[in-house]
Amino acid sequence: MSELLHWVTDPPAVRHALLIVALDGFVDAGSAASSASAFLRHRWRAEPIARFDGDALIDYRARRPTAVVDSGVVRRIDWPELELLVATLDDAPRDALLLLGPEPDMRWHAFAEEVAAVCVRLGVEQVVQLGAYPAATPHTRPVAVSRARNRVTQLLEFDGVDVSGYTGPINASTVLQAELARHDIPAVGLWAEVPHYIATNPHPPAALALAERIADALGVAIDTTELRAAATLHLEQVADAVAEHEDAVSMVTALEQMVDAGEDDEDLPTGDDLAAEIEHFLEARRDD
Repeated sequence: MSELLHWVTDPPAVRHALLIVALDGFVDAGSAASSASAFLRHRWRAEPIARFDGDALIDYRARRPTAVVDSGVVRRIDWPELELLVATLDDAPRDALLLLGPEPDMRWHAFAEEVAAVCVRLGVEQVVQLGAYPAATPHTRPVAVSRARNRVTQLLEFDGVDVSGYTGPINASTVLQAELARHDIPAVGLWAEVPHYIATNPHPPAALALAERIADALGVAIDTTELRAAATLHLEQVADAVAEHEDAVSMVTALEQMVDAGEDDEDLPTGDDLAAEIEHFLEARRDD
């Protein structure tokens, strides 16, 4: 029996499976990856088949469990769970697996090796990891998605712009991507760009962009009516917030010109103060 992974049901037989990885934490601006994966989980009615040992992977001081207390009695403790789920896609020649939950705080090598072993055992043919990062991009333009793959020839193609160069910190999903290459399993990371001035608020347009990339690559139809409505409402609220600040209007206009011209953002102000005001405005609207 695995030290890290515990099956809650017999390992299923899956057809040419795609594994979708979305881990909470680092590189998920606007909660885009977690929202997209939660949407797909609901739409596909994915069911848990295995769970990772939280005691071995998660620092509960950083990701504290929550409790339900009623009438002076602790009724329940809810622990952060890192789960593997399966979804049967009736209108596609392949099934989907989803690895969802908190990014491990420790033992990344062991975690990556365990996931790779599961992929080999279940015959996973490709892995895609989802994420998002704050970018100098306006909310008035379509969400751009960057991609980076491991060295194995890719089976499915996901729409996006290749990352031209990067040197910096990574998350556990990128370590997994490298481990999968050792087993000749193709893997690709997709990162949606979220406007930096609203990156700490949920950004449904980025979640929609990631979900659509998955659907297009699989060749399946997904009813995104709910997610589209959320994205439309969110953009309307952002537009209202920006309109209240002359400096914000100028910043967004500058971003639009920069993006449309294909320029970089070296001379663009960060707009941190405005970002705080816009995010406060959005939070107030959600509470109404």
